[in-house]
Amino acid sequence: MNLSDIFCQNKAVNTLQRAFAGGKSAHAYIFEGTDGVGKYTTAIAFAKLLLCKSPANNDGCGKCPSCLALDSDTHPDFHHIYKELIQLNSDSQKRKRQAIDLPIDVIRDFLIAKVQLKPTLSASKIFIVSEAEKLNPESQNALLKTLEEPPNGSFVILLCTKLDNLLPTTRSRCQIVHFGPLSDEKIIEKLSASGVNKQEAKFWARLTGGSLGQALIFTKLEPSFYEIKKEFLVRFCKSELADVVDFAQWINSTASQLTASWQKIKPDSSKADLGRGAKKVFAAIAISAFADAMKASAGSDEKMTNFDQPGQIKTLAARFSPQDCAEMVEKCYETIRFIDASVNEKLVFEHLLLNCADSGIIKN
Repeated sequence: MNLSDIFCQNKAVNTLQRAFAGGKSAHAYIFEGTDGVGKYTTAIAFAKLLLCKSPANNDGCGKCPSCLALDSDTHPDFHHIYKELIQLNSDSQKRKRQAIDLPIDVIRDFLIAKVQLKPTLSASKIFIVSEAEKLNPESQNALLKTLEEPPNGSFVILLCTKLDNLLPTTRSRCQIVHFGPLSDEKIIEKLSASGVNKQEAKFWARLTGGSLGQALIFTKLEPSFYEIKKEFLVRFCKSELADVVDFAQWINSTASQLTASWQKIKPDSSKADLGRGAKKVFAAIAISAFADAMKASAGSDEKMTNFDQPGQIKTLAARFSPQDCAEMVEKCYETIRFIDASVNEKLVFEHLLLNCADSGIIKN
């Protein structure tokens, strides 16, 4: 894929192409935006342009040895850095560590050490760092000199979803390129083209907040995440206090099934990360339902996420005042924070559902 093939990120693409055309490409970039909006795809296309031996119209030619090697994922001067590379560390004890953050060992072994080597096929080297928001302070400090002046004409691109997680010293050494969310219409168009029915496509477009990448993955998970979502809302609205434990266990076991399917799609990703991701989607669905209930209470159905389950939203709106809905949204975000912190993951949904019971949503 070339930069000209990137859709719905015209501002970011134009920034990169103009800099290249003027010979002013930065040697360190931060591509900032939510997951699944095209940061990695754009980084690959930009790498193709920077490594190309005969670029044309601010794109890689697609024919030279460099372009062909990048397209086949065999380019010796292209390096993708991600936290799971800790499993390839020579130290057996470090290999056993769970990759939660992006540790300094990965940065030293797979970026700082390799950036010192001269390029093999092209005139420069490219390093793309995924989940840069997970670089711990030690890793960022070790990276500062490389970001300020990468040797051998190298380029470093940090892909980041939470810019505030990066130190000011890291941000100041990089050019920041922002990536915005995609429109619902574009995501629905892309999902429909891949065989997803329009109703499901519309739901995922709204739930993911403009992330085509996330929406595509969710439509591929087995068992059907969309059918699970509908069952989740039905069970939630029918639940009583006595059902809390069983319902929470159902959420956790279903999330485990989805995690196994997700890992087949992204085998290089941490199973623990994917498991947390699946659980957070359930919390996000609950947030969307409470937000929809607030809209229903106000007599508006504009852009409801759960437009396909009006009965369940009506039930929530009848049980829960708009103020209580807002409080429960905060409880859901608290649940997401608990999941991210790995706080007794088996109990976080029990805690959330019991809070619902205390608030009067779930009747005894």
